Amino acid sequence: MKNLTELKMTRFIGIATIALILGLAGCGKKDKEAQLADLREQQATIEKQIADLEVQLKAEGKKVNKPKKTVPVSVATVQPDTFSHYLEMQGKVTFDQNVLVSARVPGVLTSVRVQPGDRVSKGQTMATIDAQVLEQNLAELRTRLDLARIAYEKQKNLWDQKIGTEMQFLTAKNNKEALERSLAALQQQRDQFNVKAPVSGVVDEVIPNAGEAVAPGVGIIRVVNIAGGKIVAEVSEAYLTHISKGDKAIVYFPDLNKEVETTVNVVGNFINPTSRTFAVELKLKDAKAVELRPNLVAVVRIRDYSNDKTIVVPVNLVQKDEKSEYVYVAKKEGNGYVAAKREIKTGQTYKGKTEVLSGLAANDQVITAGYQSLNEGQPVVFEQPAGSSLSQK
Repeated sequence: MKNLTELKMTRFIGIATIALILGLAGCGKKDKEAQLADLREQQATIEKQIADLEVQLKAEGKKVNKPKKTVPVSVATVQPDTFSHYLEMQGKVTFDQNVLVSARVPGVLTSVRVQPGDRVSKGQTMATIDAQVLEQNLAELRTRLDLARIAYEKQKNLWDQKIGTEMQFLTAKNNKEALERSLAALQQQRDQFNVKAPVSGVVDEVIPNAGEAVAPGVGIIRVVNIAGGKIVAEVSEAYLTHISKGDKAIVYFPDLNKEVETTVNVVGNFINPTSRTFAVELKLKDAKAVELRPNLVAVVRIRDYSNDKTIVVPVNLVQKDEKSEYVYVAKKEGNGYVAAKREIKTGQTYKGKTEVLSGLAANDQVITAGYQSLNEGQPVVFEQPAGSSLSQK
């Protein structure tokens, strides 16, 4: 036999069902507002009957089990994914050939032949320094050399005809050769009054103007060979064993709003005693991908850890208690789903994503929204179709 509770509940369900059928039967005859009013009235009647039955059962000393509230949630199906962890630091763009050219002799600039943005070739004259006194010496030396050459040619002709002495011939030859050497030395000295490009590249900066004095050791024109651009960053010595040549990296240029993938090209061995850092260098695979400029700021991210087959979930889904870390998953039960607490073991975390080493498997449906108010075994209903996945971007 059914107990009193079951009989009363059966009667209640029958009454509710009849009321619902009658309400639906009249739907075609009443407008929507009237239908809504009828349903609300029926709901109030049913709720009162439920309350009365609960009071009667409690008075008889019987336990009344209230149904658990169904909570709307969002879920995502997890699949094995790749988790990567990066070390992030600030770097800058430098060039192998970035030269601030200075004058080799002191003097006053008589001309500046280039301006920023001009392309120059190695050895090209970019500016000249006043060399008037030296020009006068050169002119005088050329005159004397012309005379010495004439004297030598005449003396040589006589010597070929066995006329004159050998000493006269040798003296004329020596005078000519001595003046030629002096002229060559003076021309080399004169060449120092020309400021030339030491490398081929682009003029980036011109500091003085014509008429200003210059001196050795003081840079006046900057030439950059843009073909040799690289990114240099300083890394804490704590990560010395974490970074190797060939490691994958991502470089972001905030000023250009561009991001490129590359690899570590050089890992420095010297540790700066002041900053306790070592240098790493990275070069772009495609030099045309980004137009590099000297000292351009770059955000460097070097991958120091990767797991190709793991579960990755947002860090905010992971909850903790005194014993462990856990997430809630939607578990199939009967015709619906209930919330199940799943203990997990986590690994590293990066950019809001956590590596799950154990506790979750492929196709588990992790609850991603509405989990804050869940309890073990609580019925859940999906706000969106299950099937969306979680992955590390």
